[in-house]
Parts: sequence; C-alpha cells; structure tokens
Amino acid sequence: MSSASISIVTPTLNAEQYLAECLASVAEQRCDGLEHLIVDGGSTDASRSMATQAGARWIARPGLGQAGAINVGLREATGDIVAWLNADDLYPPGSLARVRARLAAEPTLDVLYGDCDVVDARGRFLWRQQPGQYNFERLLKRGNSLAQPAVFLRRRVMDQVGFLDESLDYGMDYEFWLRLRGLRIAYEPQVLATFRWHTASKTATHSEANWRELITIVRRHGGGWTPYLVWSFARARVTVARLRMQRALSWPARTSIR
Repeated sequence: MSSASISIVTPTLNAEQYLAECLASVAEQRCDGLEHLIVDGGSTDASRSMATQAGARWIARPGLGQAGAINVGLREATGDIVAWLNADDLYPPGSLARVRARLAAEPTLDVLYGDCDVVDARGRFLWRQQPGQYNFERLLKRGNSLAQPAVFLRRRVMDQVGFLDESLDYGMDYEFWLRLRGLRIAYEPQVLATFRWHTASKTATHSEANWRELITIVRRHGGGWTPYLVWSFARARVTVARLRMQRALSWPARTSIR
C-alpha cells in the first residue's frame, strides 16, 4: 500500500498574528510527501518571511479574494489528497497521518472529514463540532455542520464537482459541500483540526452578510427557510448585538484622555 502525498493550502492576508502556529501545526505532522502552499492576497506584514522560514511554498496573488486564493492553491497542489487550512486554524498532532492511512486503505473514498475543536483567540477550548455522517438534506435544512478545516479531498474531486465558487465571500465551503452529493464520503469520529473563533474573524464580524449568503446558497440547491434556520439566524443576530454592545462598552476604557 503506497502512501499518498498531501497538499495543504492556506490563504493569507496580513495573518502574522496566528500564522506561525498554523505553519508549525502543519510542519509538525512530519508526513512524507507533504506540501504546504501559502497563497497570499497582498500582505504587508511578516507573513512571507514566516512562511518561507517554515519551508512552505509562497504564492503571491495580490488582490485575490479568499475563494480565489484557495482555488489557486488547489490548482497548484501536487498532492493526491488536498485540503485548505486558514491561517488562524491548526492541525492537532497526527491528524494528517490518520487521514492518509484511512484514504490509503479505501482508494475509492473521495472525501474524508472528522470532528473539529473550536478554540478562542488564546487557544482555549470552547466546544467540539461533531457533524456525523454526511447527509445532503440535513445540510440543506440546517445549514453547514461540516467544519471546513477537518475536511480532506482527493484531488480528483475538483474534476468531478469543480472548484470553489469565487462569487461567494463567506459560504464557499458550505456551497462546495452541497455539491459533493453523490460522491463517496466518510466521517471519521476523531478530531482532525482546530478552528479558532475570535471577534476579529470574518465569521464573527460579518455574521449578517454570512447569513444572507447562506440563504442564497440554500435556495440555489433547492431549499429555503426552515424553522431551524430561522432559529439559528435569530440566535446569530443576538450574538452579534451582544458583541457590538461589549465593544461599545469597552471603548472608553481603551481610550486615554490627556
């Protein structure tokens, strides 16, 4: 049984705050045939030097959005197995070895995904996302339950379903999961990645735009509003309002008056 090569794509834009941890989490997997591609949208911080020092391949694409950057990396990837890992996310030790072993044992398997730990800005555990078996109808009616950092694909999948939709800013992964319907997909009930949730992330700062795009995606694939989506949307609005209030209340404390 031969070992498959793995390509990890990381889109970046001034991501130095968390990039070193991301790079280290990939390098420390110590898998043969592993490449890490950093596709950068025009960073002015130390991201490039950090990436090159870590042995990652730097691909500069100034002005390119997140989905476009990921697509560039996926097209440049040489690995039999591909995934994308955002600059503020991580792989726990042994994740890629586990993924490669499972896919090597099941050559007809197209997609493998697993559980994902969610942590805060300082790396403190918040919750664990355990999506269960792939179910198109459930995804359509309840929204995205697959944690993007914990999803791994055969490179041939893009030949079958295409690449990410670059017109999307927030739900490009969710829309891609819905297109996987009909492929051979397996769920590995192990933590394969760590997602960092923080107030500066795109998920947190653009919640309402995220939801508008989600409903557009749902309708594209034949769905619509469901009681669960309505409830989730209302909960998201409350969370956004609370975050805005917290920021407003903390503003005077951060401002010194001389």
